[in-house]
Amino acid sequence: MNYELSLMKVTISQGLCRGLENLGNTCFMNVVLQAWAGTPSVVSWLKDFVSRDEDQASNKQCLAKPLLRTLQVINDNEDDCGDVHSPADIIGTLRSKRWIISHDQQDAHELFNVFTSTLDEESTKFPRILPLFDLPVLESADIKYQPPYTALSKSGCLLPILPSRESDNPFRMLFASQLECVDCKYRHPVKYDLSDSLSLTFPRTAWSNIKLDALLQRFITPEMVTDVECPGCKKIQIQRLNSLSKTMNNQSDPVVIDCNPKSSCLKRLTIGKLPQCLCLHMQRTQWLDSGLPLKKYEIVIFPEILHMDDYVYTKCEKSGQNGLLGGKALFGNTYIPLPSQPPVLSPTSGHITLLRALNYDSRISSHGLFLRPSSPATSHQQQQQQASVQADINHNSPKSQEYTYKLTAVVTHLGDVFSGHFVTYRRFPSRKAGEKYSSRWLCTSDHAVKEVSFEEVMSTEAYMLFYERL
Repeated sequence: MNYELSLMKVTISQGLCRGLENLGNTCFMNVVLQAWAGTPSVVSWLKDFVSRDEDQASNKQCLAKPLLRTLQVINDNEDDCGDVHSPADIIGTLRSKRWIISHDQQDAHELFNVFTSTLDEESTKFPRILPLFDLPVLESADIKYQPPYTALSKSGCLLPILPSRESDNPFRMLFASQLECVDCKYRHPVKYDLSDSLSLTFPRTAWSNIKLDALLQRFITPEMVTDVECPGCKKIQIQRLNSLSKTMNNQSDPVVIDCNPKSSCLKRLTIGKLPQCLCLHMQRTQWLDSGLPLKKYEIVIFPEILHMDDYVYTKCEKSGQNGLLGGKALFGNTYIPLPSQPPVLSPTSGHITLLRALNYDSRISSHGLFLRPSSPATSHQQQQQQASVQADINHNSPKSQEYTYKLTAVVTHLGDVFSGHFVTYRRFPSRKAGEKYSSRWLCTSDHAVKEVSFEEVMSTEAYMLFYERL
């Protein structure tokens, strides 16, 4: 079945963006390119990366340069013949990096992850490995070390200062998760995971329209995890064993106590750090008990202005609540309160220790997350104050912050779980001075482009939502 939209081909002189040629079931790539072209922060980040790392960008296998050129051509910011542009150079670059781009139908979200992971590899720079037996190199004055009050290795040695990383892709975000034992209230160390998008699942019983806020609340709703080794319960069991062994020394029967108890834990998952550009992915494929896949056709009601304050990892030390908080912990009419008993103290997470050692900056930048070395001009007292305020790698601070996003593009899928066609709704390229976001919208389907109403955009069956932070 052909899902190609019957859109009239238009010219650039009418003020619309360029279309993209379908090179054989490549609509999954064209929609991501159109969505990125409609998000100004992505284009500006690529410009900064290409201009800053000219040696890397001049490499024939570099994805950033053909990607930037394609986005500029789409927005009519670079000369190109015709109303349709061919992204063949992007496919050639991906294949040179051993990505398999076949002519079969592919998923747009998977290609989005291919783009971000490839760009992350190109923009990441790490210092060369120092040989342990090369003493002149290790003792060289060119190697700068962090102050001892900032970070130390396990053996108490100084750690080197890594070069700054200011080119992380604007979609980079952090998830924060924590397990809490329901028996002894022991809280495991907070674990952080990197991601470039936020995938939201639909309730199995929902077959009607659902709000985006309900899906986000479902994402942060705590869930029960069973058969978890709990250090807190183990510590309690060992204490019981020691007390029993002292009182039963004269008895011949041995005392048997499980020193590796398994318990149930409450798992909380929130957003540790928000990106500059937020990509929300609706997982519309659901697997039935019979093993067959089924597509969810529910309409997700999403806003043009999205507030993410309720879904961010925060710390409420003044109120006496510790551990991982995030959002309202609400789903439906169920409220899950935090335990009132004090938790068993847990060691520092290895993930946090590593990121602290790498000078992970806890502030928010226009480029997402990056590494920044400590400033030599900062005094010892000021650095200690910063360390106390920025105890985690999150953006927690005494001042409240707003996390407001504006919609820039919507990717929708027409068809079923086995075949279909991808289409992008995006904003007009901004051509007025001082105008960052146009109020007019376009529908792009490969080479076909037409103007649509905002009401049509908001009523579409969204598969991927792109927001940019204000």
